[in-house]
Amino acid sequence: MKPGGQPIVVQLAEHTVEVWPKVSTRSVRVRLSVRPGPKVILSYPPQASEAATMAFLQDNLAWLEKVVAKARPLQASLLDHLCKFPWATLDERLMEVRVTEGSRNAVRIVATEDRVDLVVATAAPEPGLARTLRRLAETGLPLAVARLSSRVGVSVAQISVRDQTTRWGSCSSTGALSLNWRLVLLPPMLHDYVILHELSHRRHMDHSDRFWNQLAAWDPQWKKHDRELTKRWNTIMDLGRA
Repeated sequence: MKPGGQPIVVQLAEHTVEVWPKVSTRSVRVRLSVRPGPKVILSYPPQASEAATMAFLQDNLAWLEKVVAKARPLQASLLDHLCKFPWATLDERLMEVRVTEGSRNAVRIVATEDRVDLVVATAAPEPGLARTLRRLAETGLPLAVARLSSRVGVSVAQISVRDQTTRWGSCSSTGALSLNWRLVLLPPMLHDYVILHELSHRRHMDHSDRFWNQLAAWDPQWKKHDRELTKRWNTIMDLGRA
């Protein structure tokens, strides 16, 4: 069993799946995870034996069958998405997006025309587009956090833009915000709703009634925005994973 090598082919009750082994230096035990596609990852610490790792896989085939059956398929490409929806949110502004191919990736913000030009490397347009959109997010999301945190009167220790698979964002007890770069693919109201949700955790680090009351004070339409965000989950969350 070699990480990064050939997958392990497993026959489930109704599916044949490939399980990809992966050494994880941060893990203390063997784990199975199912990503959109579905893609099954079998991660294990360096000290784990092959026999113990394979036994864990065999013991969890029933669980794997259930999860694989519910796994989300991968969505259309980013290029296809931006052909249908050629816009992105930069701070509080909805910007037209134009994608062109070039020798290397680049982001050009034409603020006077509310336009963003994304240049992607011809050799690898899909990953290039994901990188340029993330770069756009690294510009716009800190601006949005500064705007909204100033409006509601809370402080933020730091902001990171990441490639989360199951979250739009998170807030730590120390005030560090981690935001999914795909927020720029949401319209401004939903983009801001996610940030306000995380800022509400600066007052209440839970989802108690006090938390929801705080969010309602800052975004009276939060329930509507939350429903709309849920509808867009399958459309947006898997983009850029090709």
